Amino acid sequence: MPIPTATAVWDRTSTGREGMSKRAFAMLLTFWTAFGIAASAVGAVVSYGWQPSWLLIIGTLVASIAGVIIALKSDNPVFSFLGYMMITIPFGLLLGPVVALYTTASVIKILFVTTGMVVGLGIVGAVWPRSLESWGAWLFGALLILLLGSVVTMIAGAFGVPVQGAMRLWDWVGVGLFSAYVIYDLNRAMRVERTHDNAIDCAVAVYLDFANLFIRLLSLFGARKD
Repeated sequence: MPIPTATAVWDRTSTGREGMSKRAFAMLLTFWTAFGIAASAVGAVVSYGWQPSWLLIIGTLVASIAGVIIALKSDNPVFSFLGYMMITIPFGLLLGPVVALYTTASVIKILFVTTGMVVGLGIVGAVWPRSLESWGAWLFGALLILLLGSVVTMIAGAFGVPVQGAMRLWDWVGVGLFSAYVIYDLNRAMRVERTHDNAIDCAVAVYLDFANLFIRLLSLFGARKD
């Protein structure tokens, strides 16, 4: 799942007169990020026994893109919430058949590891005194390379080329990239207008960082069922 590229929310620079402290804004952002993760978890439970299909994959992609556009372009928290749910619930439905391949213990373990990483890296980004906006172009370029490399590797695998080592390499690249994105997105989040709508919009970005990290870590360290 790609990182959202819409920039509307990030252009809403803080004026310092929003009536909400940085601490309150951070708590609200944390709440909505956790809410999105919980929504995906419910979706994964519902689809746990489903068989993966192209219809599910394409439907998730379309709903997620539409949700990102709605959430990040809206300045109304109700519409931002609806867009957010268009991302988290379909992704949870897509995630169910994936986590079903792994033992419950390893899924829970990876979930806790991912949470710890996002919390720790997020704190670093939030308290970093300088803007990390200059990271944006480099991170986006690395994201394009990751997506292109992953697609090429999957195509090669479809033609019978051994790609297990290459897929693990791209998973490691993904872990590094989305870890950097957590720092970057939390750093930007602390510089936007501190409103409820922006808290939801920023949670979209942090949720996607979390989701991508979880998938990569599960692929690398998850224990598959026999």
